[in-house]
Amino acid sequence: MLNHVEQLAVGVVVIAFAQPNSLVAYQHRQRLDHVLLLSDPERRAYAAFGLGRGSVLRVWLDPRVWARYLQLMIRGRRPERAHEDTLQLGGDMLIDADGRIGWIYRSRGPEDRPSVTDIQAALRGLRARPEGRS
Repeated sequence: MLNHVEQLAVGVVVIAFAQPNSLVAYQHRQRLDHVLLLSDPERRAYAAFGLGRGSVLRVWLDPRVWARYLQLMIRGRRPERAHEDTLQLGGDMLIDADGRIGWIYRSRGPEDRPSVTDIQAALRGLRARPEGRS
């Protein structure tokens, strides 16, 4: 993941709703030492970005979720036991240095994440915009 970020020449910030002390261990396990990891236990950022919650059916019983877990296990990744709210959905955003939101991807389920290719395309689109237009 980080080699893709370096190719994009962007900074990465991860906002999680876990408590700060648990994020330190997560950051180390996931080798995210060069990523700014912020704790938002009140989920203010989640609300501001319009990130919703999934249903138990969509989060735990959807075959797409289990297929994604299987793909990760085939690649050698072991799923971690959830310690937080598993129904909170995430998202990905591109925000410029002035704080302007240029692109938001709101996940519809835990496996629903944009590909690196999708993020690269969105970033290229933002960079191609005339200055001052959003």
